Amino acid sequence: MEVSITKMSQNGQVVIPSEIRRDAGIGPSTKFIVFNEGGNILLKQIKKERLVEDIKLINKVIKSEEQIKKGKYTKADTKMKDEEIDDILMS
Repeated sequence: MEVSITKMSQNGQVVIPSEIRRDAGIGPSTKFIVFNEGGNILLKQIKKERLVEDIKLINKVIKSEEQIKKGKYTKADTKMKDEEIDDILMS
């Protein structure tokens, strides 16, 4: 994982450092979904072929966060396959 420091301009613009852009394979006109998670700003690159899956994932994360706030949780065994854990968490 590449780490770098940047800052926001007075116009609210943030430059993604060149080494980060290069490692991520992004260029001009790349579109992002922007998340605010407790003051931490996250960018997720939008790719046409993954957009529907990304929206479904966002909805699942929101649902999971709501369940956690209500005290609902499920324990998963680390020996389980990823698909089994996903099935438990997303049901």
